[in-house]
Amino acid sequence: MKHIINILKGAVFGIANIIPGVSGGTMAVIMKVFDRIIDILTLDFKKIKENFIFIIFFGIGAVLGIGAAALILKNLFELYFVPTQMFFTGVIMGSIPFIFKIAVTKETPMKKINIIPFVIGMVITLLPLFISDGMKTIPTDSEPTVSLLIIMFIFLFIAAVAMIIPGLSGSMVLMLLGGYPLALSAVTELKFTFLIVMLLGAVLGFVAGGRLISFMLKKFHQGTYLAILGLIIGSLFSVFPFAEFSFGIQGIVGIVLFIAGLFVPFLMELAGKKFSKEEK
Repeated sequence: MKHIINILKGAVFGIANIIPGVSGGTMAVIMKVFDRIIDILTLDFKKIKENFIFIIFFGIGAVLGIGAAALILKNLFELYFVPTQMFFTGVIMGSIPFIFKIAVTKETPMKKINIIPFVIGMVITLLPLFISDGMKTIPTDSEPTVSLLIIMFIFLFIAAVAMIIPGLSGSMVLMLLGGYPLALSAVTELKFTFLIVMLLGAVLGFVAGGRLISFMLKKFHQGTYLAILGLIIGSLFSVFPFAEFSFGIQGIVGIVLFIAGLFVPFLMELAGKKFSKEEK
């Protein structure tokens, strides 16, 4: 049962990282696997050995999640864009109290100085709103020239670092850079040249991002989590489909799914407590 749960958690993590505006890092925090992922990405071989079985099943789930999400995402967003975005907006909003409880506890009361990283976190995720169209989008039918492969390597490196940080969406960053449609096309159409280069960039980005976050959590725990909270709250403005929303059928369905999404972190926390008891 534990292995099935880890596969499901990996699938959620993979799916979240494919959807623009949704943070895989946030989902990892909600599912209480964030610290384990960071330990693994810092290349701590002792931790890797301890979590080897977890890595296998979580990795299987992540690959399946990414593959499944990439296959259905195009139609899902074309047909049900507003309900889909509103559901994930609800999930992210519902996670806010959960993150705050991690940052501020009886043992670590709120420090006024840590309001600064909270504000900085919000500003970082609000900045894309002031970028008109991001960078020019790379066409999906582009040939894998050396220059384009280098560009996609850099784009995936940056996006992978963003994926590790709760509140930041790697896919949204990739979309702003202009590489998201080509990356999605490479996955769904199995463009192996692009896939290999993108994978290398993503792996290096994950490792670099993992080391950074690990250092920050050890040295500045509350400040880091409050910065994460700022990132999450700021990301809500990017995820919610303000321009597309209307009170039609999809809008009403979207409201229902938004409310349902609010309860997802709570249900995940309950499930996490249950599985923790079973592991003991």
